[in-house]
This record gives sequence, C-alpha cells and structure tokens, in this order.
Amino acid sequence: MIQNLFEAREEEIERRVERVPTGIIDDLIMGGIPKGSVVLLIGDPKSGKTTFISQFIHTHLTMGYSTIGILVDVSKYEFMSNALDFGWDFMPYLNENFFVLDAYSARLRGTPRFSFDENVVTDITDTTQLIEAIKDVTLKILSEKNPPMITGVISSLTPIFFETDKKQIYKFLEDLKELAHRNKQVWLLEMNSGIEKPHVEMMVKAIVDGIIEMRLIEENMTLRRYLRVYGMRRTKHVLSWVPYEITESGIKLQL
Repeated sequence: MIQNLFEAREEEIERRVERVPTGIIDDLIMGGIPKGSVVLLIGDPKSGKTTFISQFIHTHLTMGYSTIGILVDVSKYEFMSNALDFGWDFMPYLNENFFVLDAYSARLRGTPRFSFDENVVTDITDTTQLIEAIKDVTLKILSEKNPPMITGVISSLTPIFFETDKKQIYKFLEDLKELAHRNKQVWLLEMNSGIEKPHVEMMVKAIVDGIIEMRLIEENMTLRRYLRVYGMRRTKHVLSWVPYEITESGIKLQL
C-alpha cells in the first residue's frame, strides 16, 4: 500500500516537470526532456546521431526557441547542407535564433589560437574557453532575444576526447550541467560509442542527466536501427529498444 502511494506520488511529480519536446522520442519520455538537463546522445557511427541533432534543432527553432550549436567534427556549411536534405533550412535562423560556435575550423585547419570572431572556438583543448563561450552566447541571447527557451547541442564530443585531458572534459561536463540546471536549458551531446575506454564512457554517462543510445544491429543479413532511453532523470520512460527509420523527413520511430 505504502509502495503504491509512493509510486503514485512520484509519477505525479514527474508529470509536473516542465519538459522540452525533441520532435522525435517524446512518446517515450513523457512528452520531452526535463528543463535543466544535459543528455548524452551516444551511438554507432552512421546510426543517425547528426540527423537526430538536426531534427532536434529544427523542432526548437520552429517553436521560437533559441539554440546554441557547437560544431566540432563538421563544418557549418556541411552541417547546414545535410539538414537541407531533410527540408530543414537553418539559414533564416542563423544568428537570429540559431547561434553556431565553430570549433571545427581551428581544429582541422590549424588556424591561430586566437580570433576576433566571437563565433569561433579557437582551442577545444581549453575547455574553460569553451564553457565561457557558451556562457557569453547565453548572456547575449538573454539580453537581446529573451526567448521562451534556450537549448544547445555539441556535435560532437568525440574529437574533444581525442585531444583533451579526460579530467578537463569531466570538469567541462560538470560545469555545463551546472549551467543547464541553473538556467533551465537542455543540452544534447553527441558521442560515438565504443571509441573511448569503457571506464571513460561510463564516467560520462554517470555525469549526464540522461542517455539516448542509437545502434545499428544486423538482423537476417540486414542492418536495422534501434534506440533506447535510459537514466533520464525525473522521467518515467520506455526501457526497451525501439526500432526507427531515417526517412525523407527525418527520424521516425516504429512504435
């Protein structure tokens, strides 16, 4: 009896949590991700993580939200071109509601470790610079736009792990989580699975507020796509693997 009352009370509290829709997995997570969350999007290469992130951004821009995008392993041009393949045109929103921090150019092209362009992250190994850049953009958005919600994405964490001390990354994640909790932001962090040592991957999963995992599984000589949600705080969610497809209009769950 007491256990039933406790569970009913817990579910009622969860239902009162303010949530941010993803446009993809909302049926699995009580309508969306709780405000004030950092969520890890981890999965196999080519499983559709970047598509998930682009669809996530498009959903929020069309809702009038502001979104911060930190591009580490893809150029701004390529990222926006890929989104156009699904009919998601980010150009009208650029620097109005969609604020891109370019951490790709300096890493790949060997540009100087300084820049007069406030939209360029010159050194991803300096995670203090990265968190300060996020704070600066957040303050700019709040002072100039005052949107109903600010969300953010990092595409992706994987190159940062290649070039940065692990302890610095853990500190960055803790700082980002504190920022998200304090400002009720939602951040989605992309990462390839199986690249880092198991204890490193587990540490990242322990820090974040929730995990979305995407996998490619061979069945009957054919690759199938599956995703699952686990560890999403303040959320009663589906625990099983759910099949999905990548269609002309984005990711579609097969419920």
